[in-house]
Amino acid sequence: MAHDVAADTAIGAALSGMRVAIAGLEYEGNSLSLRVERRADFERMGICEGAGLLRAAEGKQLALAGAIETLRAGGATLCPVYWTKGGAGGHVEDSFFTEAMACIVDGIAALGALDGVYLAMHGAMICAVEKDPEGAVLAALRARIGPDVPVAVSLDLHAHVTPRMAACAHIIVGYETYPHVDAHRTGACAATLLLRAMRGQIRPVTRIRRYNAILPVLGGATTEGEPMAEVAAQARAMEAAGRALSVSYFPVQPWLDMADVGIAGLAVADADAAAADAAAQEILDAMWARRYAFELPAMTPAEAVRAALLREGRVLLIDAPDAIGGGASGDAPALLAALLAHAPQVPSALCIVDPAAAQQAAALGTGAQAEFAIGAWQDQRWFTPLKVHATVERLCDGEFVFRGGPVAGATGRLGPSAVLRAGEVRILVTSHAVYEHMDEHYAACGIDIAACRLVSFKNLMNYRKLIAPGTSWIALHGPGGTPLRLQDVAWQHRRRPFWPADDTPAPFPLPG
Repeated sequence: MAHDVAADTAIGAALSGMRVAIAGLEYEGNSLSLRVERRADFERMGICEGAGLLRAAEGKQLALAGAIETLRAGGATLCPVYWTKGGAGGHVEDSFFTEAMACIVDGIAALGALDGVYLAMHGAMICAVEKDPEGAVLAALRARIGPDVPVAVSLDLHAHVTPRMAACAHIIVGYETYPHVDAHRTGACAATLLLRAMRGQIRPVTRIRRYNAILPVLGGATTEGEPMAEVAAQARAMEAAGRALSVSYFPVQPWLDMADVGIAGLAVADADAAAADAAAQEILDAMWARRYAFELPAMTPAEAVRAALLREGRVLLIDAPDAIGGGASGDAPALLAALLAHAPQVPSALCIVDPAAAQQAAALGTGAQAEFAIGAWQDQRWFTPLKVHATVERLCDGEFVFRGGPVAGATGRLGPSAVLRAGEVRILVTSHAVYEHMDEHYAACGIDIAACRLVSFKNLMNYRKLIAPGTSWIALHGPGGTPLRLQDVAWQHRRRPFWPADDTPAPFPLPG
């Protein structure tokens, strides 16, 4: 959906004094991950209440920031309540979710009469008990503010959009891009529709259509020539033709082991539920028709290292099964073992989460040599710690500033970290699993990837921003918290049949 600044200004003249509550709760869950996010984890990223929310968003590329700027430009009176943004992991502790939901719902209800509500959410949070946290927040909020106050929500592209969410929000808008470069614009788009609804210019209705299918994340880029780029172009053409106010596509976070998780098409139309239904169905079918194109080739760690050595230039080794951005622990040592076995004297860089190794390095001091047991710090379902004789090359606090993506300008905190050197392999051991954007985490700890022949990344998409002449990439497959081969996972709760485990020509609808 295009963001019309001129329209915002015109609307503003008629909206002066209209009150809009602003809140957010963002986190991406993963049923296969052992990570549990508690209050302390969200505090490390930041928990904001009241005016602190506005200060935290200022100058950022967040969806929250886009919404705030648009609502201000539209003349609305902002009523900030509560916002926190976690990363990706396993599940959120129920006690913290209950606390956060109460802060949002009670805080908004305490504001009294409102003309609108905007919520920034990811859309794929899970808790040990509550498996639809965003739906729970929206339902509780709707029960308190009544059926008529328009509620607009921005979501990540990989949201698990439930019927309860769609029933309780008048407006839902998802990111258009992956890698995510349009979070700010998505918030602005959701807020623009909210402004128009508050003015009475539109009467938005949201509809979803879903199939029991999950798509590999690695092949889901929206960059030119990729299958999801074609889906995105189709959605924009539908909007341009006036078929819907907004059309969103959700290939879903695939590592959610629940019966009702599947890809979704969603559309917001002006007082026309049938039009929204039709648009949602069409964009859903566009994803389904391209499902095989999302499956990309990958190698075992050893195969990948050997193949990389045969290539010219720098090679990025994508540790897909241990992707921190997908919720994995970031502590799998399989690639490190392959590097040390097949390329110990090749300048390389690898990052792995292991607070015990970082603590050991700090106790020993720079220049010390010792044997370290690295990796499998949290997740030992597939690997055990790898014994490595290494030199402590550098100690660092692990703080850096993201240069791009939806959290551009925010501070990343790896916690106490150390650079260990084994041969020509530099191993960055960190205390926390932190979302990787590009190479900011390496640079902050003194590792220049330009001097490396092989570089490891534990993300599924942002590494593409580093692809340039002389740089290529190889994806890894194998066991982990974010496996590529979704049909090989020992699912416990998924409803059968589903794609790709069951490969039949017809899709399998889920309740919409």
